[in-house]
Amino acid sequence: MTNPLKDKLAAGGCITCHWATLGSPSAAELMAESGPDCIVFDMQHGLWDRLSLEYAIGLVRHKTIPTVRSVDASDHAIGMVLDAGARALIVPMVDTADQARAVVRAAKYPPLGGRSGGGTRPMLDYKSYMASANEDLVVAVMIETATAVANAAEIAAVPGIDMLFIGPFDLAMSIGTFPDFGPKHEAAVQSVLAAAKAAGKSCGIFTPYASFAADRRAQGFQWVVLAYDQALIQEPAKGAVRHARTGTGPDLVKNSVALVTGASGGIGGEITRALLRSGATKIYCGARQIDSLRTLTSVAPDRLLPVQIDVTDPDSIAKAAKACPDVTLLINNAGWNSNEGLFAAGALDNARREMETNYLGTLAVSRAFQPILAKNGGGALVNLISVVAHSNVPLMATYAASKAALLSLTQALRAELRQQGTHVMGVLPGAVDTPMTPGFEGMKMRPQQVAEALIQGLHMRMEDIYPGGMASGVFSGIALDAKAIEHDFANYLPSDSAVRRNG
Repeated sequence: MTNPLKDKLAAGGCITCHWATLGSPSAAELMAESGPDCIVFDMQHGLWDRLSLEYAIGLVRHKTIPTVRSVDASDHAIGMVLDAGARALIVPMVDTADQARAVVRAAKYPPLGGRSGGGTRPMLDYKSYMASANEDLVVAVMIETATAVANAAEIAAVPGIDMLFIGPFDLAMSIGTFPDFGPKHEAAVQSVLAAAKAAGKSCGIFTPYASFAADRRAQGFQWVVLAYDQALIQEPAKGAVRHARTGTGPDLVKNSVALVTGASGGIGGEITRALLRSGATKIYCGARQIDSLRTLTSVAPDRLLPVQIDVTDPDSIAKAAKACPDVTLLINNAGWNSNEGLFAAGALDNARREMETNYLGTLAVSRAFQPILAKNGGGALVNLISVVAHSNVPLMATYAASKAALLSLTQALRAELRQQGTHVMGVLPGAVDTPMTPGFEGMKMRPQQVAEALIQGLHMRMEDIYPGGMASGVFSGIALDAKAIEHDFANYLPSDSAVRRNG
């Protein structure tokens, strides 16, 4: 029996694990499907008992390496988890070299220790298990106190100890830095890492999320935690409630005076019609060319008023603001999409135009109408963004980058305009069936659907909406696995990619 964890440590690699605390074998089984190096079953602070641990290890042991943090350093606690099938052991609160030697004695069969023979899984093939168990087992002791930090070098030198594993939260409490960790805490962490390396041993550390794990891995830690089950359930649940939370207050649409930029386009025209149906008193229809609005404004000439506005022209914006002093609802819809990749001949010009229109143009219009919205009671500001603001589609790479900038701008506007009572909403649809998405052959929604979702979002005073199946699916996917969405979108490449032609 060869333990892949030992092989990886010996080769200088880093073990990445999931941490299981909830006592749910089913949750552990699902986590094992993702392919971590191991799953740590936390007996010290988790909800596991002997029966649930046995069951969970049986579910995962052919998919990943079962590892257990024991309740404590007692012979009984250590023997019990090894008998259940743990192939790696993490023992909490080890402060001295003598305690570390006791851990080794409890974890190893004679002649290296005094572990008692028995247990359901060892008895499946006892002779084979007995012959390899001492060599197979990874033994890690946790450094969690100021005393343990001071004794780290001596603990690391104990034969049979494979790893020092830092518990950062208990350590922070012990040295008086919790809940803020700071330089004193980091110095202690780094001193333990150095002590382990000096003894030729590995060092691990509990990390609460994957990005922190990557940082610690880069520092030389050889065991990090990617996720733990409580957070995998709790945080998405919180996020879902937060995203669905609606506000209260006067209706932002009924009896409003709206300005829709880019009203001559497919989405802009449908937004205008939806506002009309929803009881807006007056709607200023903005476009660069007034003539392009004749058909739209003829539907209700008493309520639909054409306004010339080019969002890239400061003089045009200033004139529009002067002509529309009663606006209570600003909808920044004007945008441009080159539908080309990064290496097209005009990519830099495309990027400049998209940034000028989609980002800087929206900022300029918002700045011009901020005092008007404040004077008229706050009202609302809506930005038409796109779900590609979250993850780039190379088919329209520079457009996606400009929408990412717009998403960030929307968040800043929301923060600054809150004090004047202006509700800010972002609209992030997926692909919409308009002339702006000719090369995208995936699922597209109708412009009318975007408009209807926008109105509903304003009625509910939502902060961000994701109209359509594609957008809502992408948003959910990003929350669960952003890299998977990025890799999926990466398949949508420009048909005339210069990289492909020159490759």
